[in-house]
Amino acid sequence: MKKLLRIIKYIFVGIISLYLIFIIGGLIIKNQGQSEILLRIIKYIFVGIISIYLIFIIGGLIIKNQGQSEINEDSVKKDNAKIITDKYGRKIEYFTYGSSDQNAAVIINMHGSGLDGTFEKAVNQSACKELGVRGISISLPGVGNTDMKIGRKVIDWASEDLQAVLDAENVDTFMITGHSQGNPHAMAAAYHFKDRVTGLGLNAPLLPNDVTDEIGIAGALANESLKTTAQLDEIHNAYWFFGLYLYVDLFAPYAPTETLVSMGKNVKNDTILVEMMRHTFGRSMIRGSAGNTWESALDVAYLWGFDPREIDTKNICVWHASDDTACPPEIGAWLAKYYKEKGAHVNFKNNDIGFNHMTFCSSYYREANHSMVKALLDGQKKTLANKVYSK
Repeated sequence: MKKLLRIIKYIFVGIISLYLIFIIGGLIIKNQGQSEILLRIIKYIFVGIISIYLIFIIGGLIIKNQGQSEINEDSVKKDNAKIITDKYGRKIEYFTYGSSDQNAAVIINMHGSGLDGTFEKAVNQSACKELGVRGISISLPGVGNTDMKIGRKVIDWASEDLQAVLDAENVDTFMITGHSQGNPHAMAAAYHFKDRVTGLGLNAPLLPNDVTDEIGIAGALANESLKTTAQLDEIHNAYWFFGLYLYVDLFAPYAPTETLVSMGKNVKNDTILVEMMRHTFGRSMIRGSAGNTWESALDVAYLWGFDPREIDTKNICVWHASDDTACPPEIGAWLAKYYKEKGAHVNFKNNDIGFNHMTFCSSYYREANHSMVKALLDGQKKTLANKVYSK
């Protein structure tokens, strides 16, 4: 019903804008007499462009000012989500799966842009159950039922959202993985919690702009074209909110799902993965698209507030497909080499199986024996053995 009301609002705005086009166009025709047809066409095109721009501006301002709707209790119950409050009063949504043994190893699985915690749960729950691991996935700020936080820094997520979940679930040491935009958050956890993180898994990773600029590697998708939080707050950039609304909300889950499916020639064959994407894209904007738009800000996505080169975790997986077109595979290769030279045990994969950015979410890697969960567990044993040997 809420989505229907939003659609009605934008249709109304569109009708008013078209009405203005006809009024202004009519006045031009009325007053110009027998002027050249070409001039009239140019004027109408100009008026049309201005009108479309106004639709996007007005629609964007509506979305921006509405912010997030209330937590969707039906989705919380349907997907067995848990809701907790962080130290500042924000609501955080997360999911638990796998082993129910409170003494079992724990892994946190973080999703990428536009998705929510249900995706990482779907990817990892079977492996966690079979391997006896407690799995936890958290919906990032502004998506699913997690409250947004405008202008946040990635590093703050570790001491706020993640800390709240760790406290709620009584977790001490843990492993953590990230996929795509989930990687900065996994790395922030490793940076912040240090020895409490016993394994770090990077699936299709990216790096902050200051690091890619320094080492001379191309950044991830849209790393130079995004607006900053301050720019998004300017009236003339309100179109950004409307544009993302069309893509991630109004035309979801079809549009974003088809984008990821079309990126890899074999993705469509993994029908379970496609359905997982449809579900998460349909659910991630359940409280509206404003939060996701604020999350797209340059300073949130690519200015993290810490240097990932200072991470000292010794058990690391870097899995980055060589056909990835969203996050350049050179980033994964560089990270693997850097952390290995720093003394970490690094499990590096760059398989090209025609799944592009979703390679290590595919059915083969969802199986327990081929999963990143298993690789990190094995890495723990090797790093522990190395410690004993070094003594």
